[in-house]
Amino acid sequence: MIDINLIRSTPEVVKQCLVNRQKDPELLDQIILADKTFRSQLAEVETVRSEQNKLSKGITGKPSVEQIELGKKLKEKLKVFDEKLKNAEASRDELLEQIPNIPSDDTPIGKDDADNVVIKTVGEKPKFDFQPLDHQDLGVKLNILDKDKAGQLSGSRFGYYKNQGAILEMAIMFYAMKKLHAKGFGAMLPPVMVKSQTEWGCGYASNKNLFNAYYSIPEDDLVFISSSEHSVVPYHSNEILDAKLLPIKYVNFTPCFRRESGTYGKDMKGMLRVHHFNKVEMNIFTLPDYEISDQICLDMLAIEEEILQEFGLHYQIVKACTGDLPQPNRRMYDINTWFPGLGEYKETSSCSNCGDYQARRLNTKVKIGGENKFVHILNATVVSDRPFLAILENFQTKSGSILIPEVLWPFTGFKEISPTL
Repeated sequence: MIDINLIRSTPEVVKQCLVNRQKDPELLDQIILADKTFRSQLAEVETVRSEQNKLSKGITGKPSVEQIELGKKLKEKLKVFDEKLKNAEASRDELLEQIPNIPSDDTPIGKDDADNVVIKTVGEKPKFDFQPLDHQDLGVKLNILDKDKAGQLSGSRFGYYKNQGAILEMAIMFYAMKKLHAKGFGAMLPPVMVKSQTEWGCGYASNKNLFNAYYSIPEDDLVFISSSEHSVVPYHSNEILDAKLLPIKYVNFTPCFRRESGTYGKDMKGMLRVHHFNKVEMNIFTLPDYEISDQICLDMLAIEEEILQEFGLHYQIVKACTGDLPQPNRRMYDINTWFPGLGEYKETSSCSNCGDYQARRLNTKVKIGGENKFVHILNATVVSDRPFLAILENFQTKSGSILIPEVLWPFTGFKEISPTL
């Protein structure tokens, strides 16, 4: 969540943030009122505690009956006021959770992803002397994808990766893990379920930001992660990190699970938008300095680009507008890769700087100059299933084969996927 002091000192900045991020600006007025109640209640608690201290200092030797009686009254009074203070703080913080992170000054102002701004285009669209197929039709012809059987057994938005398709999928994931580990990232295979409080700490569930979008087991108080971020970012909860060790960098592989609530009718064909997918992700903890963390965000973006270029894919980088930013994000870049079979660009990765928004919820700090401050946290996709699907569409041949990017040959053990007779 954002710092309450931002609301106290620069309410106009927060109100403009709400307007730009398509939120109701009246929420700010509610928080200001709730904070006023909290501070008033805090003053009453502090007054009673001051009276207790004054009484304690005035006692020399055995306390008198009057002093004992006054002490009891102050104790009971403090108990009542403490409870009121706790309730006032909870009411204020419940509202505060709904305030999204303040976007960076250079974040484009817009309503939704249609207002995102293309800032870079790399490569060119491949040319075919035949009508290219989409990944679903290719997968069926090559016997490497099966969405129909998954639909029978699991329901819509599931799929099977089969035969050489399964090998290619895992090759992409391991290639990414190995590459990032060589770049100094600590490798992790984290849990795919977390407690609901842990999920809350990541900052996506507040204000119904991911309402009904994740799978959960309420009786066990467990939530299935929608990204490894949700189990790796909380790894340092309630810790004070050593500044000398920052940045701390992790690369993680997990299956991920999403209900995709509210997206029905969108990307229904193929396996772009499914309930279960694989993903390798970067998560970084760094010093609370936007000059540093924004540069790290660009460094992560460069890694994403490096991989797509090694795959030989054509893509565009877009800067997400205010209306498309997830709740914890200060800034976000998306990479949209060309899918010739679909005839569209589709998001294959994203890169975000959340500043101290998540760290404040998770209580992850760093000691700087004798003072504990909340760290900055960044998250980015390395690869998911989507580069696999893009490879199928971009490197299909007239004969029906799929040419495998050379960088993946050592991991697949084959250079192409050919139709079986």
